Amino acid sequence: MISTTHDEVVTPYRSQFLAGPAEKVTNITVQDKCPADPIEHDQTPNDPVVQRLVSNALGRPAGQPADPAFQPNCV
Repeated sequence: MISTTHDEVVTPYRSQFLAGPAEKVTNITVQDKCPADPIEHDQTPNDPVVQRLVSNALGRPAGQPADPAFQPNCV
């Protein structure tokens, strides 16, 4: 799950996070990775940081969640 602290649709933004063990679930806030990224809810598909996070997660072996330590290049 990727969220943004600037979300104006889902509030509080942390309510988007999924429950579950770390072996199956990764919750990421964009601003924890790139503090200056002002991305809002409806802009997330077009954000380069979000795209890097998704690409990294999709490149993981089947059945493994996204790597919470992955650090994308901030724009």
